[in-house]
Amino acid sequence: MTMAESVRRKLRQIERGRIRSAEERVQHILDERTESLASRRKDGASPAQALPRALVCGSGRERFGIPIETVAEVLPPQKYMPIPDGPPALVGLFGRNGRLVSVIDLALALGIEPSSTEDEDHHFVLLRRDQPQVALRVDRAYAVADIRPLTGEDAAGFRSDAVAGYARVQDIAAERPEILSLLDTERLLRPFLPSFSASGA
Repeated sequence: MTMAESVRRKLRQIERGRIRSAEERVQHILDERTESLASRRKDGASPAQALPRALVCGSGRERFGIPIETVAEVLPPQKYMPIPDGPPALVGLFGRNGRLVSVIDLALALGIEPSSTEDEDHHFVLLRRDQPQVALRVDRAYAVADIRPLTGEDAAGFRSDAVAGYARVQDIAAERPEILSLLDTERLLRPFLPSFSASGA
């Protein structure tokens, strides 16, 4: 074997070694990433914990979240019969599937000023309950959204028993996620229960 052949052979061996070491480095990086992802899955909630969902509504100048499990249906504007001598927030009754539905104006029930007094502009949120059947009249029902409840100081200072907490709409596209007041519908309805009985609803 000549000197030139010997040198070329050694160069080929060195080059093979470089290729192998480069492949080993790439494989090592891939192995590390795989281990990292696996450990994240173990450490995190199993699998990603579902966020609570709420129907986002507008009433007055505020946004409210009604837990989706308490909502039966969102209805378009309805004609209803006024209830004489009832509480101001108990605005009327309408019939649905052979049953009477009591209508409560959400803004009036919470003591805030409605942004519209025109009946044709409102949505009606039919609540999931048997007796009495109740629909909340809201300015607008927007959408069902994932929400992230606030905790600590951010969740303090409820102005009403019917507000059970506050939450941020989980929308990664929004620069400033919207803050909602979360409603406890049963607490909201509690002051009206005697009126429901009197109205026969």
